Amino acid sequence: MKSAQLLLAYQRLVEKERELRDEIERVESLLNVNPDVVAAEEALAAARAGEQAIQLRLMDSDRERETHRTRMRSREKELMSGRIRNPTELMQLSDEVKHMKASFAEEEDAQLRLMDEAEAADVAVREASERLDDARTRATSDEPTLRQNLESWQAELAIVQADSQAIWAQVPSPDQNAYLRVRVHPPVAEVDRNQCLACHVTVTSSGMQMLRKGDAIVQCENCGRILVMA
Repeated sequence: MKSAQLLLAYQRLVEKERELRDEIERVESLLNVNPDVVAAEEALAAARAGEQAIQLRLMDSDRERETHRTRMRSREKELMSGRIRNPTELMQLSDEVKHMKASFAEEEDAQLRLMDEAEAADVAVREASERLDDARTRATSDEPTLRQNLESWQAELAIVQADSQAIWAQVPSPDQNAYLRVRVHPPVAEVDRNQCLACHVTVTSSGMQMLRKGDAIVQCENCGRILVMA
């Protein structure tokens, strides 16, 4: 096998090695921290925080309503006591009580809306908890297959690395250096119908003659890649 063909085979093995490493890294990441579980945990934490915030608002609302109820009853009692004789004062106190009752009714409506929000927040927590349980169940059920794939890819990676090293060792040093000097990726490109399949520029007739002989490395005059007959 000529140098250019060896370099193409080496390049393909390097690409395969990169793909295997990416898959291995992805599976190892899934086994360590499953993103679906993490997302479900974060969603549950957010739902619980929202529920807690609404519960605090309900508690504040209860305290305020109780304070207003106590004051309103006190003013009503004072209004009905008969101690106030002045008509103007009676009118002012009566208006004050009416205003307090109207405000209290608005607070009651707001309390009902808060209770609806609290119920919705409770539902959101339950649903988020169920999604987390589902995510954890899926992660547990997927683990055996992931570990099996991991072992298979690790074994394949070892073979690919050994093959790529063996092929690289067959490439003469000057041709290795030529490969390493190429600044574009991938460094090797095939030629079909006199055209570099990487940059799609036609290879010169002299370049094609050298390629057919296969005695020396030929590089594309446009992109600089090492050329190989397809």
